[in-house]
Amino acid sequence: MGPPLRKLTIVCPREIEAALADELDAVEPPLPGYTIIEAHGRGGALQPASAVERVRGALRTSMFILVLTQDRIESVTEAVRIACPRPQISYWVEPVEDFGRLVDA
Repeated sequence: MGPPLRKLTIVCPREIEAALADELDAVEPPLPGYTIIEAHGRGGALQPASAVERVRGALRTSMFILVLTQDRIESVTEAVRIACPRPQISYWVEPVEDFGRLVDA
């Protein structure tokens, strides 16, 4: 068995999704891949910026999901912190019990 895997989730305002994706694409060594999901953030600490967000009561956000070895988490989050220093970006890390493909290519 290889090094422990972790799921890194990064959430950012939708308007900086492209900049964050560009930064992840530039990480060395290259990332194995990631998924971007359009999401909506809700909660008392969030401050909707646009009129639509204020009416809906939710921020338009993007959620990046990456499965990485544990030793890559810190370098990836540091690269994002340096390239996109915004307090609206949040992240969390979860253990991954298993990862694979359902059918071999």
